Amino acid sequence: MTVDAIRRLVGIGSPPLGGDLRADRRLHASLLPLLQAKNGFYAFESALLVRQSGSGAGNVAWWNHELTWRNAYPDLPDNLLFFAEDVFGFPFAVSDSGFHSFDPETAELEFVGGTAEEWAGAILDDSDMLTGYQLAHEWQVRHGALAPGYRLAPALPFVLGGEYNTEALRAKPDVELAEFRAEVYTRIKDLPDGAQIRIQLE
Repeated sequence: MTVDAIRRLVGIGSPPLGGDLRADRRLHASLLPLLQAKNGFYAFESALLVRQSGSGAGNVAWWNHELTWRNAYPDLPDNLLFFAEDVFGFPFAVSDSGFHSFDPETAELEFVGGTAEEWAGAILDDSDMLTGYQLAHEWQVRHGALAPGYRLAPALPFVLGGEYNTEALRAKPDVELAEFRAEVYTRIKDLPDGAQIRIQLE
């Protein structure tokens, strides 16, 4: 495990997105060491977004409780709390079993670490894979800085063959993207392999 990984991660991040962290019973206790170190931030040229607790646009409580996209995944653990996203809008979450990455197109959880320190260490050790940093950098060289509240995605969902390259990626509002992927998941989750699906792209 990387020693002082949280300190190093918040050290390369943006200024905090939220104010001083106050007691919030909706936060998972395992998340507190990260948000107490810095209450929300961007890192790796905005490839990683850690949402803040408290007031302000895009805070943790708002992202978990006031959006319809989460309702598309009824089998997720009740204590699962989404708190961060990579540049493609794929969330990270914490639960009683640790820290995970979540694929909203397949509803698959992948273990990342048992503690916030281990999660931060994993992010630092493999930022390209876990945050999409290199593609985020290349896209922003071409198109300019990614605006707050936006993530990158191809028109065709990754699970249906969407490509991980700068030509295919477009900036999308995070809420719109999350709702679209929830719809995709709902429509394909019970289909057999090889089934065809029609999706209206805008």
